Amino acid sequence: MGGERLILCYNGKSFPSVSVTGGRCAQMCEHCRGRHLSGMTATETLDSLLAEARRTKAFGGSGLLISGGADTGGRVPVADHADAIGRIVSEGLEVNVHAGFIDREEAERLVRSGVTRFSVDVHQDREIIRDFMHLDKEPEDYGRLIDTIREAGGIPVPHITLGFGEKDLFLSLRLLESKGMKDIIVLALVPTPGTVTEGSTMNEDAVAGAIMMMSATGFSVTLGCMRDRTLRGLEIKCIQAGARRIANPSAGTVRWAEENGFSVETDPRCCCMGI
Repeated sequence: MGGERLILCYNGKSFPSVSVTGGRCAQMCEHCRGRHLSGMTATETLDSLLAEARRTKAFGGSGLLISGGADTGGRVPVADHADAIGRIVSEGLEVNVHAGFIDREEAERLVRSGVTRFSVDVHQDREIIRDFMHLDKEPEDYGRLIDTIREAGGIPVPHITLGFGEKDLFLSLRLLESKGMKDIIVLALVPTPGTVTEGSTMNEDAVAGAIMMMSATGFSVTLGCMRDRTLRGLEIKCIQAGARRIANPSAGTVRWAEENGFSVETDPRCCCMGI
């Protein structure tokens, strides 16, 4: 491990997450129920979105993650704000969007506005898609979404969430391999009040084991920001398992990496932007 490159991504005020729907979500996935939207800045109007961009710029930040709640078809209305995004990009900020199931015209509109990264949640287990995500979608629809974004000129960044079972994980990896995609953001279910995960905690070794398997099969793994921060040993175990990018690591993890000879670099952006 000594001398290997480790990239530490810090977003926070330098690359804030905003919700164009405020706290509203019609999809209401079982593991979230809209709860995670409360951690984002509400930017439901053109003026509020531009104001947040100006605050980010004044702080010395580099961009925004623009997301929000989805409708019953899994679409987040990010493309409705394409004109504002164009103004934001023209002022020197980068934009990553989590737009859900968008069509070709919407993808093209976002790319024309200056968006380059599209965060894409990937699932391939029909039961998870329908029962947990509440979507009338087929596994093939996720591959079509990746193709749609690519054909529009965007870069899809796949996110795989651990905790939905081996079938969903392995079939999702197979899909990404078929698309020639080797960069993955790995997330893990967190105990969220008012949801099916409220009383559950992911096993550190299980998460690290999945990352080790992905790394061994040729994937470049980033440990993303959605994970249980009470799992104090998780970050180090994931680095040992092969993760070479981590979003918002603890100070203890940084010290450990430096003491163990890693070449530590920092990136003040959403972890998707370097992919």
